[in-house]
Amino acid sequence: MKKNKLLQSVFIIIVFLFALNGRRLLEVYFTVSIDAPFVKLLYSYAWWIVPISLAVGLLYGFKNILKELCLDKNILYGLLFSIIVVSPMLISSALIGKIDKEIDVTTLLHKTLFAGFMEEVLFRGFLFGLLFRRTGWGFIPATVLGAVIFAFGHLYQGSDTNELIGIFLVTFVGSAWFAWLFIEWKENLWIPIFLHIFMNLSWTLFNVSDNALGNVYTNIFRFITIALTVVATIVYNNRKNKFTVNGKNLLINKTIGNNA
Repeated sequence: MKKNKLLQSVFIIIVFLFALNGRRLLEVYFTVSIDAPFVKLLYSYAWWIVPISLAVGLLYGFKNILKELCLDKNILYGLLFSIIVVSPMLISSALIGKIDKEIDVTTLLHKTLFAGFMEEVLFRGFLFGLLFRRTGWGFIPATVLGAVIFAFGHLYQGSDTNELIGIFLVTFVGSAWFAWLFIEWKENLWIPIFLHIFMNLSWTLFNVSDNALGNVYTNIFRFITIALTVVATIVYNNRKNKFTVNGKNLLINKTIGNNA
């Protein structure tokens, strides 16, 4: 059993790295020219969704792809929850900033809907989710692996050492926060998906700050949003006096036998 879980872990990580970097590796040797921006966007994310869907299908059955990626949960619940908790960011950005008149529809969809959905499916649903839920990785190691990669993926937004460090820390903590919310809300991936989408919308649609580190005002309302999600999650789980993330699964997930 342990050998099987180890092989699954290695396979999941390899597929994840291939999905994340496969297109760039291919384009080192072959030139792929796509003129239509939206088609190019779909092509780029196909490199993510196709490999991980095939991997999940091979490991757990093709009819279980949505279930194993935790996309079978209540989508409306995730939407309403996210609108409520992200409203401080959206309202403040609308009041403090100005609508970016130069942004086009494809770019807006790319940075909000596509980025939010695909990053959560790849990083939380696939990498973190399967390692934690299926292969026995503890919450901390499974979170750290995805968070480090996720944070490094946002360093392009920085221009100096201090800014790079700040962006890394913010995105690292954000990744861990998304993972915690995902698990504590009954493994509903739509919670972090819509949070990610609406948070990105608040600083993409409005000219307030140009990177993930943000400025004083955006960070104040970002922290308010984070606080709302934490309080809501604690209240939600206190009703049943049971948090999913606990001492039994921090380093090694000893409860995996109930779900595998």
